[in-house]
Amino acid sequence: MERATTQGPQTSFSFALPTASGAPSPSPSSVQARSSASPTPTPTATAATLRFAAVGDAITEADSSDFAGGQTGSQSWVTYATSPNLVFSGGWAAAGATTGKIAANVKPLDVDALVIVAGTNDLTQGVSFAQTTANLDQIVAAVGAKRVVVSSIPPRDATPRTTSAFNASLRQLAIQRHWGFVDAAAGVRNGDVYAPGMTFDGVRPTKEAAQIIGKAIAGAMPG
Repeated sequence: MERATTQGPQTSFSFALPTASGAPSPSPSSVQARSSASPTPTPTATAATLRFAAVGDAITEADSSDFAGGQTGSQSWVTYATSPNLVFSGGWAAAGATTGKIAANVKPLDVDALVIVAGTNDLTQGVSFAQTTANLDQIVAAVGAKRVVVSSIPPRDATPRTTSAFNASLRQLAIQRHWGFVDAAAGVRNGDVYAPGMTFDGVRPTKEAAQIIGKAIAGAMPG
């Protein structure tokens, strides 16, 4: 973004001093005003506020008291994705939700970007990736945000290879749809499973893991 530099006119006055021979100074009428332009300090640029919505399952809702109303908990990654320039402005998330259930519940939202962290329960319930794709398309169309960010899902320690393959498919889908993709779970993994201290049960992230995921997603937000 270009900064606008403003210049304001300032008036300066010069007075003739006595000469070495002691000649008197000119009368006040001989004083001449000279107008010179001097630049004023350049205003500090302020980044525009980006309003984002988030949808997902228990990994997103976590311990939030009223997720859709903006009351997120300490174990929700959304809490750590907000900043003065990134404002959480609604969404839908619920424990056990598949992408199909999210698609059935999400509504149009007046936001700049949509973040999707979903698919863990699709894997648990045997939903095909073709159906997941259709559900994600429906979610994006329903919300109506111009920009979309899809995140990898965190590990499932019981079936690490399946989760890794799902994330690879998500990345390819994002490329095809011209959505943003962030491997936000990379910072909580050790290989294809959770790193020590990053999960309660091999599926859900701890508070520390939620912080890592949230900051990674914030860094991937469109500017």
